[in-house]
Amino acid sequence: MNFIKYINYGFYMAVIMPCKILKHKYIKKTKGEKAAKEYCAKIGEKWAEFTIRTIGMKITVIGRENIPDVPCCYIGNHTSILDIPILINSAGRCMGFIAKKEMANTPILGYLMKEYNCVALDRENVREGLKSIKEGVNNIKAGYSMAIFPEGTRSKNGKMGQFKKGSLKLATMAKAPIVPVAIEGAYRAYEENRKFKPIDIKVIFSKPIFTDKLTKEEEKELPERIRSIIAKNLGEE
Repeated sequence: MNFIKYINYGFYMAVIMPCKILKHKYIKKTKGEKAAKEYCAKIGEKWAEFTIRTIGMKITVIGRENIPDVPCCYIGNHTSILDIPILINSAGRCMGFIAKKEMANTPILGYLMKEYNCVALDRENVREGLKSIKEGVNNIKAGYSMAIFPEGTRSKNGKMGQFKKGSLKLATMAKAPIVPVAIEGAYRAYEENRKFKPIDIKVIFSKPIFTDKLTKEEEKELPERIRSIIAKNLGEE
């Protein structure tokens, strides 16, 4: 990403986004929570689009038609700080994320995360982690889709790691459809040498897995089942 693009992106984040936040606060005060969340979702979608366009990434999306028209849980591999805007843009809609608690304290994006159903997760505290998952479950039951990266941290070499224990409880507790998502190549757009690069990226949405009628045994096998689907789409199997 060249210097001019950095300047443009900095202006967007430092000037345009705060203006949007002020408008969001006004909408929340005058029109209520639902209208504010709808506007916040639009902010997130525009931010994701602008981020991708600024870096110059070309994203090929496969299987968007597999996304159900009901609140669902996106489960994806995690290789880059860019996975969130990539997933939002590829899905064509906003969703809340289970994200590490440090992200909730960042300026601008931290505010938007809190206002649009994102949940801060303390990975060092099991009890607080369970509370976070329950908060995400409540978001889904209230009609908002959620997303989680079950590896828990970025795999910066592009290879998928193991899923954290209990990471799929977000979907199974909410009885929500799971949409497995494979994000291929995102690590090369930044993580390889800590510089933003215009990389071609492929995002694959697999057919949803409906969790409302799974047996206990099927729930137990779910993490490996989903990991296998994503790995296959990444060409790792």
